[in-house]
Amino acid sequence: MIACLDLSQPSISFSENVRNHIPNKGSLIYTVWDKDDSFLYVGIAGLQRDLARRSPLSRMISHASGVRSGDQFCVYIHDFYVVPKLVETGVYEPSKGLLDKLTKAYIHENLFYRFQVIEGSDSDRKVRDMENEIKHGAYGFPAPVLNGADRER
Repeated sequence: MIACLDLSQPSISFSENVRNHIPNKGSLIYTVWDKDDSFLYVGIAGLQRDLARRSPLSRMISHASGVRSGDQFCVYIHDFYVVPKLVETGVYEPSKGLLDKLTKAYIHENLFYRFQVIEGSDSDRKVRDMENEIKHGAYGFPAPVLNGADRER
């Protein structure tokens, strides 16, 4: 079983400082789950060409920040979870940075991740291959809700 899909492994809340969990070196595959262990997203990080420069930390920090600009994961969370809540409540007063703050709050209050570090000179290729397989529902799990192969353009 791939560790990032193993529900017997503890998940980590995005409300915790990712620096306390994510290594600063190597390639990483990770999965994101909600409070009910619904599988939402699969991602990869640490894909730099130079093996010594591979660092997954910045991507996970970006996800935890809730800032939508340049972060597809945060855009998905905003579009599929934050906006529907705003529409449902009918309450929205525009202010600078509010949508990013709401996205961050949602991520921190509701989402968890599991990850697996992949080492070696071909770790970038390995995590890309694993991500693609998982997006297609491999390893006995359905495709992730937000970025499964059936959701891709």
